[in-house]
Amino acid sequence: MTRAALRCRLCERTQPLTPRSTCPTCHGPLDVEYGLKNLALRTDDKSAPRSMWRYAELLPHVPADLSTPGLTPLVEAPRLSQALGIHLLLKLEDANPTHSFKDRIAASAIAAAQAFHLETLCCSSTGNLGEALAARCARVGLETVLLCPAGDPPALATATYRAKILRVAGTFDDCRTLERRLEELFPWGFVEGNLHALASEGAKTIAYEIAEQLDWQLPDAVISPAASGTLFAKLAQGFDELAALEAATGTRPRLYGAQAGGCPPLATAWADDRPLSKVLPDTEVRSLAIGDPAYGELAVGAARMSGGAIYAVPEEEIADSTSFFAQMTGVHADSAGGVAFGALLELVRSGDIAPGERVVLVVTGTGLKPYGYDVDCSPEEVTSDVDGVLAVLGVS
Repeated sequence: MTRAALRCRLCERTQPLTPRSTCPTCHGPLDVEYGLKNLALRTDDKSAPRSMWRYAELLPHVPADLSTPGLTPLVEAPRLSQALGIHLLLKLEDANPTHSFKDRIAASAIAAAQAFHLETLCCSSTGNLGEALAARCARVGLETVLLCPAGDPPALATATYRAKILRVAGTFDDCRTLERRLEELFPWGFVEGNLHALASEGAKTIAYEIAEQLDWQLPDAVISPAASGTLFAKLAQGFDELAALEAATGTRPRLYGAQAGGCPPLATAWADDRPLSKVLPDTEVRSLAIGDPAYGELAVGAARMSGGAIYAVPEEEIADSTSFFAQMTGVHADSAGGVAFGALLELVRSGDIAPGERVVLVVTGTGLKPYGYDVDCSPEEVTSDVDGVLAVLGVS
């Protein structure tokens, strides 16, 4: 969209939309900025896409196919509302095509890749983003290379889309290290690299949808799992843009993030009121096992600015929390959803969420997704050694 540009978070210089991860002047991180004047987010147009693309004017690129993802259900949780004494609603991101909110990020990444005529996309993934990217690339005829921690196999369905899957020794953060090295070698689109500022914009549409589905009345609080910090920071951005456009009534919601106790860099930074420090993940919650969160500082800042918080849920409570959530709602969320629910219980106990408040819990993914390595994955683990990766990819 011509209204959008990239702005450096440090030096504040702007430049046209382009696939790059850092400012060419000071190497600071880049964010997408929009000329909000005269933009209208609300629409009564019955022909508007029934997807996140109904908010196209506030997205950097728009594809030809506007049918998915997004506009996921926002549903009541009557039994939990009664038990907790609040008005709880669930934003069901498992209703997206590959059953997680990562479909939004993949769709934005691919829209950008098509705009820049990139033929291959690459990402690091503990599961959901990899499947979302592989599926969307298959839909439009692009190639996909996925870097997955060897100990955390991707969703089994991922190989169905003919993605090239590399088993990387180490953690998600090791995958990211390798991805940065590959970015120096290949003219690809890297979802956490040169396309990250553009791809991550898809996540903020969850905030727009929550407002629209509540007849443009903002909730008191929103709770979501937090790993890289991308979703959390983009929820904050979405609500900020709603306020700037005067598109919704009510005060901006307090934002609460939830992390697994075995990987709590954001929660620790928030609780100790200190800069973010990298941690070594030690959690069974695969989707939250990110020890060096790319959007960490933004996420912690968003929690503080909104009057919210970021909590770590003890590992020993997560399985029971996930199970109890399913029993009370009929929604089989993944364990990240169980973490978010565990944080909600603590917020109600502590009084941070008051009786009668309207609260939205974002269910970021399904608990019904099987994981495993398919025979089409790389037969042996690769490391951050680029030569070994090139051999697996068949590149000399």
